Amino acid sequence: MRTHKRSLEDGRLLELVAAGNHQAFREIYDRYYKRLYLFSYRLLGEGEGAKEVANEVMLEIWRGAKRFRGESKPSTWMFGIAVNKVRKEIKKRPPTHKDLETVEITADNKITQDDATYSSELRDKMRMAINSLSREHREVLDMTYYQGLSIKEIAEIMGCPSNTVKTRMFYARKRLGGILQQMGIGGEA
Repeated sequence: MRTHKRSLEDGRLLELVAAGNHQAFREIYDRYYKRLYLFSYRLLGEGEGAKEVANEVMLEIWRGAKRFRGESKPSTWMFGIAVNKVRKEIKKRPPTHKDLETVEITADNKITQDDATYSSELRDKMRMAINSLSREHREVLDMTYYQGLSIKEIAEIMGCPSNTVKTRMFYARKRLGGILQQMGIGGEA
């Protein structure tokens, strides 16, 4: 219920933003900028591009709040903008695996407590595994597990049927499980 109430508040804030209210925009910015940045970062794998995308999304919200019609939750509308911006950013430049190599080298060179080292390496391997998935699979996993969006909301954002989202989620989990097993994480002991 709390989420529903917040959605109504977000919808009202977007109405005020559409009317040019700077304070309402500041509230939307405070609520969503970090989430949009992290979403973009996880899909792009680097901070500058993610920051640029998050800033572009916020600008689009300011300029385009009048286009929000309330047919979906405000967060669904905003993340839809983010997905489109991330896709454009990915098309502008080919994905690089340099960051993955840096993560591996960094993980190999760390000398810390056993638990901290294990936790860090596990997190890095998980990130590498997720980054090796297709863009569609990364998007579905991120929106489900990091953003907490429903299948219906993800379908709206991605512009595809709910069954397509379910299929992508199934194959993303299956592929991720296989990659993690190859890395020695999970699977049979």
